[in-house]
Amino acid sequence: MEIARERRAGPKRIGELLVAANVIKPEVLLEALQVAKKSATPLGRVLMGIGELTERDLQTAIEVQSLLREGVISAEFGIRALNVAIKGCIPLEEAFIRLGWKAPQRESMPGSELGELLLEAGVVTRENLEESMTQSQENNLPLGRCLVLARAIPSSLLASALTAQVLLRDGKITKDQAVNGMKAAARKHQTIEVSLQEVGAYRPSQANIRVGDLLLAAGLVTEGDKISAIEMGLVQQQPVGQVLVQAGMISDLMLNESLKLQEMVAKGNLTGVQAADILRQANTRNCSVDTIISERSTKEDEIARANTVLDILQQAGALTPQDLAKAEGVSRQLNVSLGEVLLSTGVIDKKLLQAAVQAQGFIDDDILTIGHATAVLHYCQKTGVDFPAALKEVAYTAPADTIDPRLQQGSGWLGKLWSKVKKPGE
Repeated sequence: MEIARERRAGPKRIGELLVAANVIKPEVLLEALQVAKKSATPLGRVLMGIGELTERDLQTAIEVQSLLREGVISAEFGIRALNVAIKGCIPLEEAFIRLGWKAPQRESMPGSELGELLLEAGVVTRENLEESMTQSQENNLPLGRCLVLARAIPSSLLASALTAQVLLRDGKITKDQAVNGMKAAARKHQTIEVSLQEVGAYRPSQANIRVGDLLLAAGLVTEGDKISAIEMGLVQQQPVGQVLVQAGMISDLMLNESLKLQEMVAKGNLTGVQAADILRQANTRNCSVDTIISERSTKEDEIARANTVLDILQQAGALTPQDLAKAEGVSRQLNVSLGEVLLSTGVIDKKLLQAAVQAQGFIDDDILTIGHATAVLHYCQKTGVDFPAALKEVAYTAPADTIDPRLQQGSGWLGKLWSKVKKPGE
């Protein structure tokens, strides 16, 4: 029978398909969608986490979704097949057979370009390739995954082959370079990027990061997820991120956040490592990348200010020689500034940092001498009060401990001085 003769509009998203196929209840989907939105977790993984789906069930739904998007089957038939496969715990292909339909032969088998590249590079035999291509067609699985499952090639070599395809598609390398690069990668057990760089055929841009690599570095997808998405994207001519969204591996929101970070890396505003760390934190804390970036900017400002007031903090006794010795050791080991170490370890807190910045400002403006300012700053560190309050209370004590009675706490000269000094924000 011809299922694809008259197409009907139907559900295309994973959740809608599962509800239409009577695999999960509508109320379960609504709850799962809320959890997925709040936790920035893909819907499929939420449903697996609460025990509504197995990994095999999710993969079956993804395969049906793919066939619907390609127009191979109708929505009505896809829903029926999904119900039979999941309820009967049988492969999707067998469900099709039970419903009296067999997938048609395609003019071009998915992954044929990948197969040609692997064959020309001599990393697979024609027999292994043909067997895996048959499995790929019959089970609607990517060719690369079938080759890895059949142990015809390791997953690392598949990753290199897919990278070669992407570089070929983007015009970065020629077909001969791709084949020779694959041969070297297989022989030397290294990535194809390294093989291409060795012969000067390719030089990766330090200012770019692929979405799949960014998501992998952030721990949001696995290496297997990324590889499968790249292969499906090449076959379906879709971006990797969109493939991951359609497969329920990431949310639309997470893809948009990843693309935003990718653009920032391309502009040189972030490194790839920084972008991955921001994406990881945004996912963990369930907030936007803008929030994390803003916090990082604030922290960088604090570090910069801390590095400018280390001298006055030492003079005020707020930093001991022991504090500095420990911080210097960590600073050398991690290759970061002293200010960053002292802030991160809590030796300098935000309140003390603000007081030191104000003290330094009064010195720079010739409002206070260094001696006066450090005495006030010492009082801040000792009592925990802010700098304006300490300035009202503390008079300068001479080094020789010869204290003029007029310079005691609350003395008139300090009150006159304070009347000329505005508090921050005034």
